[in-house]
Amino acid sequence: MKLSFLCDAHRQELSNNVTKAIRFWQEGFDTAQFFNEQRLWVDAIPHAGCAFEVAEIFITNKEIDYSVACEWFYESTLLLADALNSLGYTDEAYEVMGLAVERFDRELTLPYVDQKLVMDYLNKLHWSENFAPNYIEFKRGIDRFSSMSVH
Repeated sequence: MKLSFLCDAHRQELSNNVTKAIRFWQEGFDTAQFFNEQRLWVDAIPHAGCAFEVAEIFITNKEIDYSVACEWFYESTLLLADALNSLGYTDEAYEVMGLAVERFDRELTLPYVDQKLVMDYLNKLHWSENFAPNYIEFKRGIDRFSSMSVH
C-alpha cells in the first residue's frame, strides 16, 4: 500500500501557502473523520493521509503555532492509523505510528522546540489506545523507530 498521499507539486504549493495548507488540512481531516465514523475506511484513508502529510509540513515549516502543529499531526496520525487498522492494514497502521514517532524524535534534536510538548506527544503515541489490544506487537514496531524506551 502506498503511504504517500500528496504529489510533489501539491506538497510544494501547500508548503508555500500556509492559508491554503490550513484549509486543505481542515477539509481533509474533517472528511476523513466523517468517513471513519461512517466506517467507510477506504474513503477515509486518502483524506487522512493528506491531512497527516500536511500536518507534518506545519511541524517542519513552523509557520503556525507549534503546539497546534503538533496536535494536528498527532490527531492526523491517529485518524490515518485507525482507518488503516480498521481495514486490516495493521502493518501500515504501525508504520504510520512509527513515522510519527520518528518525526517527533527528530524534533527533539532541535534546540528551539518545546521539548516537553514533543515528549508529551511521543508518550501519547506510545500509549495510544487505538492499539491497546496489540500493544506488544505495536511496541516492537515503534521501538525500532524511536529512541524513547517504553517499558
